[in-house]
Amino acid sequence: MQDASDQPDNPIEPTAAPAPRKKTGWWIAAGGLLLALCLGLYFGLYQPFAQKALNTPLPKVVLTPAPLPAALATPDLSAEATPVKAPLSIPQLQETRVTLQADNPRTPVCGNQDELLILLVGIDYLGQGYLYGLADVIRLVRVDFIRPAVEVVTLPRSLLVQVPPRLDAPAPILLNQAYFFGSPGMQRYAGEADGAGALAETIQYNFGLAPDHYLVVDFSAFIDFIDAIGGVTIDLPSAIDDSPRAFFPAGPQTLSGKQALNLARIRRKYSESVRIDHQTLLLRALLRTLQQPATLAQLPGLSERFLGAVLSDVSPRQIQDGLCLLRQLDSGQVDFHSPGAALIQLGWAYVPSVSQPMNIYRWDAAFVYWLYDKLWFEDSP
Repeated sequence: MQDASDQPDNPIEPTAAPAPRKKTGWWIAAGGLLLALCLGLYFGLYQPFAQKALNTPLPKVVLTPAPLPAALATPDLSAEATPVKAPLSIPQLQETRVTLQADNPRTPVCGNQDELLILLVGIDYLGQGYLYGLADVIRLVRVDFIRPAVEVVTLPRSLLVQVPPRLDAPAPILLNQAYFFGSPGMQRYAGEADGAGALAETIQYNFGLAPDHYLVVDFSAFIDFIDAIGGVTIDLPSAIDDSPRAFFPAGPQTLSGKQALNLARIRRKYSESVRIDHQTLLLRALLRTLQQPATLAQLPGLSERFLGAVLSDVSPRQIQDGLCLLRQLDSGQVDFHSPGAALIQLGWAYVPSVSQPMNIYRWDAAFVYWLYDKLWFEDSP
């Protein structure tokens, strides 16, 4: 049996890579300050005010959210173990969200949008052109232009989920596989935006959350960016030993791009939850670096260097709004959230795409409620 943390880079090895579809354009020079605002592990390619081609937006489809069948869902999480209110149905959660927004009309501090929900993805692909890749890092980022604030919620890549109708994949799948099946190399998604669209639609289908935009970064882009800003300084509370691949001593240290990527991906001797904690530590350190005046001054030059290195459908106007908001945020207005053992349950399940049992996370309605609570309800007026 294979642990999800050690799954192969491609869960299905294609016998012959089909030619990628011709695009009307889904590359954009994504603004670095928006990427910083999104606070994803793989954000960081600063292209503030350029647009290389037309954007392919995320699909806005009408789906009936479908939680996992009873045989796959998390069995009976007790009320004592679940640190949230009694779960509501997805339609009730969506209605509550809309009501909160309508009852508290205020003026955005930047731009003319109240909020954005961004799907932030880091893929484990080192090839050219984003042809394949599993979603190694998955974050939902709510940018609130009213409060202002940013909420960053982790979706573990090993969540066991159902497959939406437009994605051709053997169900159930791990959440990170949705991107792979939708990638240009696989061409098994009938919607727009390839892997990002497939992953966004899978999230909507299972959890009722529809991202407004996406941002996808691969390993090479992440490494290059960290090196371009002179590395990222972190302070580890204890040593991290993943020998022979990597070792990080306790205390302050500045990591190169490759070292930062190794820290973000450590998994051989650690659980996925610890891996997520390492990523969050890097995120906070990267945010501090991005807010330093010396780093901000580099953005115009970095924009040309990294043009076209990320995939996104964010507009230049939204990038400028992100720049405006970043200058008004302090560390207390950026929150990171990861689900604990009370919300997702580690277990084993047969995954048809790899033809074997794998270590997965099961979830139920309490997890869905937690997502809405952290993104919208927790600090609502």
